[in-house]
Amino acid sequence: MNNISKLTKICKSLTIGKNNLIGDNVKIMENVIIGNNNKIYDHTIIYPNTIIGNNNIFLNNNKIGELGVQSNIDYETFEFKYNGLEIGNNNFFHVNNIIFNGYENKTIIGNNNKILAENHVGHDTQIYNNVILYPRCITGGSSKILSRATMGMNSTIQQRKVLGSYSMIGAGNNVSHNVFPFFIFFNNQYIRYNTHIIPKDFEIHKINLKEIINYIKINSFDEHIINEIKNLPENIKGPILDFYINLETNSYSKQRTI
Repeated sequence: MNNISKLTKICKSLTIGKNNLIGDNVKIMENVIIGNNNKIYDHTIIYPNTIIGNNNIFLNNNKIGELGVQSNIDYETFEFKYNGLEIGNNNFFHVNNIIFNGYENKTIIGNNNKILAENHVGHDTQIYNNVILYPRCITGGSSKILSRATMGMNSTIQQRKVLGSYSMIGAGNNVSHNVFPFFIFFNNQYIRYNTHIIPKDFEIHKINLKEIINYIKINSFDEHIINEIKNLPENIKGPILDFYINLETNSYSKQRTI
């Protein structure tokens, strides 16, 4: 049984599961699917073609699946395009976030993410799993935030760029290129490893990830460096190869600057 406020406006096409709480003055538009055990609080708006999984929390005044546009819109031929937003399970959305619907494809948010207050998630963004966006972050359109990455307060990542797994953009920083996994990026440079994942004495393994980064800056991901990466420990190799795959599938895959 769902607990839905009488002050909420719901389109008749809504498909909804069980045990959902929907607060006052929530607005749910057409072709929305909501799973089980979600909590959607006051004044949140859920826009068309949005799919929400299970056990998610949306606090007050979130805009979920807002219309996404690109800067090259033609005013004469403009049309409303809601190409889809998919949200997985166990995500937490604090207050006043705006999550844009897909423009070219879908916007996708995976599982177990924390989206804190006043974030702007651009159209076609892909946020993987266990990501944290601290308050007032901006992800440009078609950017990819890989698993367990973090964006500090007031940080931004440019459109069509990839933030690698276990990496972090420092507070107040603007990133205009892809960010290698495992590193803290601050003041336009790689500061250090994420020592929660890679120990400080990692160099005893005779593997220097900064050397790999510098090599890729010059040569991109060529056969030589991919073979070197394959010799890394599994917990290091996996996120780096995943980063490489996402660069290859990115619409601007040739722009690989890191």
